[in-house]
Amino acid sequence: MNNAIDLTRLSAPEVLETVSYEAVYQQLEAQLQQHFPDYPWLPSDPAIKLMELFAYREVLLRQRVNDAAQSVMVAYAKGSDLDHLGVLFGVPREENELDERYRLRIPLSLESHSMAGTNGAYQYHAFTASAQVKDVYVESSLPGIVEVYILPVASVETLHEKEALRTEVLRYLNNEDVRPLTDLVRVHLVEPTQYTIEADIYFNAGINTKQVKVAINQAVNAFIQSHYLLGKEVPSSGLIDALHQGGVRKVKLHTMNDDIVSTVKEAAFCRTIQLHFPTE
Repeated sequence: MNNAIDLTRLSAPEVLETVSYEAVYQQLEAQLQQHFPDYPWLPSDPAIKLMELFAYREVLLRQRVNDAAQSVMVAYAKGSDLDHLGVLFGVPREENELDERYRLRIPLSLESHSMAGTNGAYQYHAFTASAQVKDVYVESSLPGIVEVYILPVASVETLHEKEALRTEVLRYLNNEDVRPLTDLVRVHLVEPTQYTIEADIYFNAGINTKQVKVAINQAVNAFIQSHYLLGKEVPSSGLIDALHQGGVRKVKLHTMNDDIVSTVKEAAFCRTIQLHFPTE
């Protein structure tokens, strides 16, 4: 949980155009008929084929303009485009840092320019301290005491790894150019609640079950990762949606029949997935 602007809640920029091949083709067709109203247009006419080609190329060009516009927006930029935006904020990408995490740190970096020890500043510095920090929550219930709760990435499993991460973040937050002189910083490592996913999945007849199983596994893992955040609810309806890929007739859950609700200092993660594919 963090105080960064939720970029996913921003409305689509007006600069982005909805591109439709049919609309472009109809515009070209109307213009051509306006210039040659008496010409007997036939579907086999070479001019029709050229018009279809021009319409397709214009759609590609307009989409390229959309892509170029998105490449200069933090909410949409990816890869090296996002790297260049980060440079404008003085925030280089960390080694092996994914776009989603980097996109979160860039706007948070504005908070770091304040030496007043703002909530967002501590969040930004905690993220920057280690790429193994998945999420951060900061509170100060007593004057001068700052409690920082960090959620490790799922690959941090052993006690040694967890303590090493906590120590690394604490050391970074206590740098003299990070921590205000009057603050006492305490770092806590959040131990995620473990849950299990077990379900029966029934397929429609005559489908390629191998491909559907791959899609299901990808969707379920994406669901788990996207809900592995501090204070993030894990809804059973979302899990069913992830399991219900194309070709699936129905899903029966054996676990996760109720939503998992976490406080801002808690998170839930699934390490065991058991999917059964019975036939009727």
